Amino acid sequence: MRSHQVSALLATTLIFSLLSFARAADNYEVPRDEHGQPDFQGTWGIRFSTPLERYEGMPLVLTPDAAKGFMDALEGFVFSENTDPDIELFGPQLLVKVKGEFRSSVLTYPEDGVLPYNEHGIANSSFVYFNGEGYEGPERRPGVERCIEAWGAPPMRGFTYQGYFGFVQTPSKIAVVGEENSPLRVIHMDGATRPDAIRTFEGHSIGHWEGEALVVETTHYSDTIPQRATMGRPMLISSKAKVTERFTRLSKTELHYQYTVNDPEYYTDEFRGEFSLIRYDSGHIYEYACHEGNYSMVGALMGARVQEAQAKEARK
Repeated sequence: MRSHQVSALLATTLIFSLLSFARAADNYEVPRDEHGQPDFQGTWGIRFSTPLERYEGMPLVLTPDAAKGFMDALEGFVFSENTDPDIELFGPQLLVKVKGEFRSSVLTYPEDGVLPYNEHGIANSSFVYFNGEGYEGPERRPGVERCIEAWGAPPMRGFTYQGYFGFVQTPSKIAVVGEENSPLRVIHMDGATRPDAIRTFEGHSIGHWEGEALVVETTHYSDTIPQRATMGRPMLISSKAKVTERFTRLSKTELHYQYTVNDPEYYTDEFRGEFSLIRYDSGHIYEYACHEGNYSMVGALMGARVQEAQAKEARK
């Protein structure tokens, strides 16, 4: 079959699958809880290798063939030397898929898919997150390595691990608990406020319903740890930030998630991202026993001192 015929066939298949998804989404009736609200209760999972920021020159939406090529490239350059069994536990890495579309980045705005950092933001994010800034002390290491950062803190982020989040609803509160190193997050549907002096990594979330969508606005962030884990340079969130999230059930198995971040401390413009959480039918969430001051942190810092001593000796 000639190349143009193959391309036409792939395009037709992609269009048909997207139209089929749209029809299914249009016909989907969101279940209600006992209080008549859209029911998000249960366990939802996130796992993908799609970076937060888009590589230069790439479109946001990828064809199936382009998605496979992109994933093969990531496997070769990013995961070829992986030694963490948890990353491979659930099989091959996956790209974000939203409403039937493969995505090359989580960011959907700005149009180029790049965080719109100002000079202050660039100065504080110019390193690869999982490499940390250095080994001078624990404060220079990533928050997830120190067991003090939550993946479920707004805005939520995905990673190459399989992360699970349990949703429990009442009329006045919605609780979200993450399996991996995430404290209980409470979304206040009753408008409960917090004193301005009380600020945390997760911030304070107030939610309301807009039709079928749960809309959540979060403020009261702390400046203690501005970095947020991503694949690549970190996302920064300051005490001036306001994060707006939207959760919408698209089907029995897909919970669509969108967020908008406004933070004049680090950015010249707002930025937006989206991905989907996938229903996890077994519903089990297990303890992730990660504690600040763990032995691995002590070992990492001791190892750095040994390397420094070896380098000093070699210079003699």
